[in-house]
Amino acid sequence: MKKQFTLIMLGLLMPFLAWTQVPRMLLSENFTSTTCGPCAAQNPAYDALLNANQDKITSIKYHVPIPVTGDPMFLHNTIDNNARRNYYNVNSAPHLYMSGNLFHGMPIQVSQAMITNYAANNPSPFEIIINHRLSDDQDSVYVAMLIRADEPVSGNLVAHIAVIEKHVSFTSPPGPNGETQFHNVMKALIPSRSGTVLPDFDEGDYHIIEAAWELANVYDINEIAAVGFVQDNTSKHVHQAANSSAELFDPLFANDATVKAVSNATSMNCSGTMEPVIEIANYGASPLTSATIEFFVNSESVHSMNWTGSLEFLQKATLEVDEFEFFLQDENTLEVVITTANGGSDDYPKNNIMTYEFLQSPNINGEPV
Repeated sequence: MKKQFTLIMLGLLMPFLAWTQVPRMLLSENFTSTTCGPCAAQNPAYDALLNANQDKITSIKYHVPIPVTGDPMFLHNTIDNNARRNYYNVNSAPHLYMSGNLFHGMPIQVSQAMITNYAANNPSPFEIIINHRLSDDQDSVYVAMLIRADEPVSGNLVAHIAVIEKHVSFTSPPGPNGETQFHNVMKALIPSRSGTVLPDFDEGDYHIIEAAWELANVYDINEIAAVGFVQDNTSKHVHQAANSSAELFDPLFANDATVKAVSNATSMNCSGTMEPVIEIANYGASPLTSATIEFFVNSESVHSMNWTGSLEFLQKATLEVDEFEFFLQDENTLEVVITTANGGSDDYPKNNIMTYEFLQSPNINGEPV
């Protein structure tokens, strides 16, 4: 029996809550170096200004090879530091970008009035809440970032997470400029330096991004934290930023299952059969104990499975799916849909689907290649 995915989603959709607009947390992305004399001259006053405005602005310090290489905090992660340097085409230090496109220049040019005015006059359409925690053996940090829209937002949206070391203190200068105190030093960009691509948001839409980093070249493990932000890659505007907390944020809904990933599905298919592996997660406050997952290929229902178990908030389960058959076309779309959670409807069905595009394998002399 052929089913249309749109009919299923219409049956599951529920009204979403409206959220009051949240104040903007500005983001300062600083490019600095222990080899840079003007950096040593300007950083102390700017760090003091940042410290006095912790409710309005946060920062990430990228250490760069300007004017010369040799900064140990640059050498610890040259790829990620250079990624943001190249993103803004930075060729001088000290240099900073405030919320992407609100201001760029030297730290000495930033004033209290500028921070106050930018924060007050640019309300954000997003709320961001971030949690970080160290692994039990303290060799990795795990970060979860919740992004929720207060109003419709569209564009070339990307979410970024920077693992930082909040304070690095040296007894003697690690570079020729004499600095010994460093703040919000970028250690890694996770899950990747290019960020996580986001879809357009309707009011009330939300996404959770989870990532991890194996600690390397950390001076003080107690200073590890994270800064997250949402940026439009076209305008480079940073819509919102946030600092992480060790306290886990609360779920938004009681009953909320999600499809996290689809694997073991090749981009080319010649058999008209598939045995995908899927990952589901619980984003709800109630433990997830059962779910029905349906599989559609080109809008036709081809398989259904029932899962039982027990997942607390943010816990995941990997499911191996029995082989199923389908009519293979030149271009194909697999849709994995959670149709019921805990025996009923899901409170937030928008994250219940994941799609995977694949092609029919070409044939040579009647044989697939």
